Amino acid sequence: MDHDKMLNQLQLKVADALQRPTVTLGEVTIVSALLTEFATTLILFEEVYKFQEFNENITTPCEKIEFNKALAEVLKGVCCIENAIVEKMRAGMEMDGIEVDPEPIIGDCCKR
Repeated sequence: MDHDKMLNQLQLKVADALQRPTVTLGEVTIVSALLTEFATTLILFEEVYKFQEFNENITTPCEKIEFNKALAEVLKGVCCIENAIVEKMRAGMEMDGIEVDPEPIIGDCCKR
């Protein structure tokens, strides 16, 4: 998967959409959330590559434990980013007068 190509295509679509004279702040906020989501997927792909590389090497049990702890921290951070994206999307929809559920379904992995 060519992430650079995907990002360029997404950026072109966003640039085209934002050229409309009626673009709203809510739409811009939602687009920002989508770009953040894309960046988050890049983080996850990098972690998959690291995980695959780590598993190809001979490691000690202690190294495996440390790797798993580090991976868990990354995934917790991604969960926090995902929660922020949900909130950003909700804010964008509310700005445009779109009714949203009063209680969003988000993870509780990130304590702010």
